[in-house]
Amino acid sequence: MKKGKWIVYFVLLIAVAVMVVPFLWMLLTSFKTFEDATRIPLRILPEKWILTNYREILGVFPVLKWFINSFLSVAVSIIGQVFLGSLAAYSFARLRFPGKEVLFMLCLSIMMIPEQIFIIPRYNTLAAVGLTNTRTALWIIRLFSVFSVFLMRQFILSVPKELDEAAMVDGCGYFRIYATIILPVLKAPVVSLAILSGLTTWKDMMWPLIVIRDRDKMPVVSGLSTLADYFANRFPHQMAGGVLCSVPVILFFFVLQKHFVAGIASQGIKE
Repeated sequence: MKKGKWIVYFVLLIAVAVMVVPFLWMLLTSFKTFEDATRIPLRILPEKWILTNYREILGVFPVLKWFINSFLSVAVSIIGQVFLGSLAAYSFARLRFPGKEVLFMLCLSIMMIPEQIFIIPRYNTLAAVGLTNTRTALWIIRLFSVFSVFLMRQFILSVPKELDEAAMVDGCGYFRIYATIILPVLKAPVVSLAILSGLTTWKDMMWPLIVIRDRDKMPVVSGLSTLADYFANRFPHQMAGGVLCSVPVILFFFVLQKHFVAGIASQGIKE
């Protein structure tokens, strides 16, 4: 038994190293000079800790505007996916209407299609209504996702129907049951969905580069992706850009980590 535990710990330690070491290397390199970063043999710690790389990035690029654009897109997408996704999921899980199962299967089939296929139709639709090269184009495609419906439906199915029936006896309608009974019970799944949808919106680089032309309207991930062109082969600057992109996401996850783990763990609990 003890030997088995040591094997598990060893495997977990390797997994942690694979995920953490690249980030630590990026973080340490961002504080190095170019000569220090390209020295052979390589040094793990900087010979001299500097903030010049960050100052030059902040001085050349409108990073603050990029962060505002990203935070706005993430906030709107989280609100939209949590509200619309959970509302649609409640309809599929609780209401009875013709073709419900067929419609739900059609929705699930969309998850099997690569997202890149939707880029051209989305762009043409936004261009037709004049929303290209606007901040609205960054988040409007993230207001709703089939994944959010599927995830929330599975959790709603685990909520006892007796709660709905008791509320109906007291005169509650469907929307009031959804707002006052279902959503409060699904606090952990809602946080899990918020984290997943927020990360998806934050790390999306391709769509903003396609739909946005003005640099000031870009989100931070897409904006900092242009570092490779401006700071060609200047690895410390590129690593500093990677740190700027990563730190907000890491802080966001650690703040909500407890609820996220609870939401994922509760998926396997049967009442």
